Amino acid sequence: MIHQTELSDLLPGMVPFPTDVFPADQAWLGQHLLPLLKIDLGVLRPELAGQVATMLCPIEPYEGCIGDNTEEHHNEFTGSNWISFELTDDNRMRFLGNEGYFQGDAVEDEDARAHSAEMRGSHAKAQAYFQQHGRLASYSRYGDGKPGEQAWLDALGGAISYGNWTETAEIPTAFGISILPPMHDRDRTPDMEDVTITRNGNKFFAVAEVAGYNWCAAGADAIVMLYEPESRTVLFSYDWT
Repeated sequence: MIHQTELSDLLPGMVPFPTDVFPADQAWLGQHLLPLLKIDLGVLRPELAGQVATMLCPIEPYEGCIGDNTEEHHNEFTGSNWISFELTDDNRMRFLGNEGYFQGDAVEDEDARAHSAEMRGSHAKAQAYFQQHGRLASYSRYGDGKPGEQAWLDALGGAISYGNWTETAEIPTAFGISILPPMHDRDRTPDMEDVTITRNGNKFFAVAEVAGYNWCAAGADAIVMLYEPESRTVLFSYDWT
């Protein structure tokens, strides 16, 4: 099982700040999701070489969890703190939810509007820094305004480990989830996963995790990215520690 932490060097098949991410008929996704890093899944499983999924950072939320205020637009693939995509044959990220899932610029709160502008601006600054220096730097709102160099990913591969993201909100109905008891309550082997997530009985595996503020002004403490090869489903949840 491949497991790397604090990934500071790009691996083959990784492309930062990609532009060709969403299908043409879902170009509107670019208003809500910031593309961070393309990852060739062959780095984790050789048989998946050529399947390239993109780590995404939502611009929302300003407060709470993504999807909290749009419950009427949830479906079996989306919910509060959960979003999912189908990886198309040409490696585009096709959203499996409804457009109304995102509040976008329709939100009336001025602080939320300022947050969205700050997220887009900091992402653009980080992209410019990469183009000039070849490295990732965050313009986090928690810093001093200067770029702070960061790891591309906090974790790549490994087991799906327990975090508050597993229980912050109910997983959408298209997926199943089971969580083992805490470590001290059970026997385990070193490679045993704390969490199992499935679609139609097929298991997801861990792709990567990264803090949103490694790349942008703010964001989750961990963007959790999972993949199920049979249905080519990319599933995201967010840990707010």
